[in-house]
Amino acid sequence: MTATLPSELRDVFAGCTSAELVTIDDRGRPVARSVTPAYRPGGPCIDVAERETVVDPHVALLFADDGPMVLVQGTARAADGLHVQPERVYAWRSDDPDAEPRLFDTHLEEVRSGHNEEPEVGHRGPEGGDAVWDARLEALDSALLACVGPDGFPFAARLQVAPDAGDGVLRLPRLPVGMPVEAGPACLHARRGPRVHGDLVRQSGGWAFVPHAVLDA
Repeated sequence: MTATLPSELRDVFAGCTSAELVTIDDRGRPVARSVTPAYRPGGPCIDVAERETVVDPHVALLFADDGPMVLVQGTARAADGLHVQPERVYAWRSDDPDAEPRLFDTHLEEVRSGHNEEPEVGHRGPEGGDAVWDARLEALDSALLACVGPDGFPFAARLQVAPDAGDGVLRLPRLPVGMPVEAGPACLHARRGPRVHGDLVRQSGGWAFVPHAVLDA
């Protein structure tokens, strides 16, 4: 699929020295961590150097450095690292992050709007429970947010977060256009900061993230 993508997106894959890998654990929760990608122009896969164990072959790779934010959803195969075969690619314009993303879908072999039309599968609801607050959360102003979309693929984007220690939540003032947001398990991963597992919930003021575990990245 990658050979048919615009050159600026292939350049993103080839030029990034780090990316965020999102997998789904055995409880159906998204898990995000930083990895080292490798891409051969025109190749069928994007490789991950780290030896990763995947329970569910549905994964996502987020490239969000200085250029356009690009999300690759694909299927993973472990063999001397991880090989991710793209199924869909979302690309947000770097000069207009509020615009609808372009969607490149290997099944349709054409460019469509940022609406995924794959059949929906079951989605886990929020795990619930009390929030676990950590002082490190108060320093966050942006992070990757990962969730599991209605089609069973992880979805991730980098966005602004607003810590609210009083209510024990991280508020999400602006979600990227095209992100399939539903209440349920989610993961926040901050650059040079913690990885946080919790629930994505809808509150009166909009969407918020309730932390349940704050881990070293």
